[in-house]
Amino acid sequence: MWALISYGVLFILCLLISRKDSVLSYLRGKLHRNYMTAAYAPVQKKRQGRWYVLIGFFAVCLLSYLPYYLMYYPTWFNNDAIWQLEQILGWKARSNHHPYFHTLIMQVFVTIGYQLSGTYTGAVAFYTFWQMALVAFTFAFCLYVLYKRGTRLWWLALALAFYIALPVHGMLSICMGKDAFFVSALVFFAWMSHTFDLEKEKGYTQWILYFLTGLLVCLLRSNGILIFAGTAFVGIICKWCRARVRNRSQEAPDPAKKAQARNVPVRSVLCAAAVLVCYLLYQGPVLKALQVEPPDTIEGLTMPTQHLLCAYMRGGSLTEEDVAMMEQVVPLEKMEEYYNPYLFDVTKNLIREEGNQDVIAENKWEYFKLWLRVGLRNPMLYLEGEVRQTAGYWAYRVPHYQYLYSEYFMVDNPFGIVNERKVFTYDDSLAMGEYLMKFQDLFNKVWSLGLNTWVMLFGLVYLAWQKKSALCYVPFIMLLLSLLLATPVYNEFRYAYGLFAAFPLLFGFTFGSGDEERTAQKRDGDEDEKMG
Repeated sequence: MWALISYGVLFILCLLISRKDSVLSYLRGKLHRNYMTAAYAPVQKKRQGRWYVLIGFFAVCLLSYLPYYLMYYPTWFNNDAIWQLEQILGWKARSNHHPYFHTLIMQVFVTIGYQLSGTYTGAVAFYTFWQMALVAFTFAFCLYVLYKRGTRLWWLALALAFYIALPVHGMLSICMGKDAFFVSALVFFAWMSHTFDLEKEKGYTQWILYFLTGLLVCLLRSNGILIFAGTAFVGIICKWCRARVRNRSQEAPDPAKKAQARNVPVRSVLCAAAVLVCYLLYQGPVLKALQVEPPDTIEGLTMPTQHLLCAYMRGGSLTEEDVAMMEQVVPLEKMEEYYNPYLFDVTKNLIREEGNQDVIAENKWEYFKLWLRVGLRNPMLYLEGEVRQTAGYWAYRVPHYQYLYSEYFMVDNPFGIVNERKVFTYDDSLAMGEYLMKFQDLFNKVWSLGLNTWVMLFGLVYLAWQKKSALCYVPFIMLLLSLLLATPVYNEFRYAYGLFAAFPLLFGFTFGSGDEERTAQKRDGDEDEKMG
């Protein structure tokens, strides 16, 4: 019932928005024609891009995030970054548990920062500043794209306020972790997927940009390869279908022209293949040469393990052989204490400490058959396990609030790094922390990751209704699908932050006028002026 009602609402909204011209015409008939034409139906024209406009957006975003940086100088540390910094310093073995490519990026900036300052605090501050600058540039570029597309000034102002006023952007820009770099790569990749058709573009600039953004998406997150591969596959299929339809509709009696009219998007296929080859070379020979350890077996088995444990804990139909195989990996006698249907990390760490995940690595096929046969006997319990582990990403309301930036900003670390407030006083810092916690509480009452998904679905339905390309949404659909397949936490904001951060750009592509619509609007406007 909820699904039917929700899609009914989406249908009605799409109907109203798609008929906006008729609605506006009706309103113009009721009110003053000239006023309504100027205020509600301006012609949306492309603007000429100026470099100083991009620099201006960048400066505004950077200045809006600077107070967070100065308040919590040198960074907002987290445990993931501590482990990565220990690898950089040679204190821990190199690992690809957190993408090692991001660790290499950290190493470059931390090394330069340490050489300039001679302290770990200065090294971390140097990295964090440039990460903050990257986030500011990414959001400035989104605003610049909207500006060039001719986005109306009121929507451009709302988009600017979205990026500079919400504390979540400022805090995550100074959070020392992989999320900022990945979100930037994902946003640029989505823009490339929507804007450029490699089959039509001339020159190699677009090829290079698409290759770089796609490869960065793959290297900066463990689920990045799923996002890129899924997006590339959908894009190639769409281009292939469009080419077939176009070629069938065209009459080409000349055999030479028929030979030139190919259906396969060769350039897109070659570019995607180049990204995948480079990714595989990096994951294999390169990481092996750098002596980087791969993630352990259990890291990528969140969902199968949670499915089996849900069936076991909820009294499902399991044979003695099934239980015995599970017991070789998981200490089942401790599951009453450690099992958490919403958070796999607790069980995962128990398996690492007291279980034996190597059994799965040595018997992959046998454990796949275990998961399959238990699932065939307990489909509803598997569904229950899936729902509890992923509900935060698609349900509007969930039992626990999503994590934005917790209650601390600097965790204990072995480097002796502590917060050194710049400009602001200790009392100001306390007041800022209290404000951020109040905003987090308000944000959770108003918004959720599930609402992100529903808003995305609304945009997709509207694009389908308007028969417009939805390729800009595909990377974020793949992001959501990858979370449904493997997320270790059921409601982690930073895992789906890329979608939230891209909303102004996506809405500009979705509800803004395309080139054909601008032409029609201009023609209608010219006719109205003649009639006037």
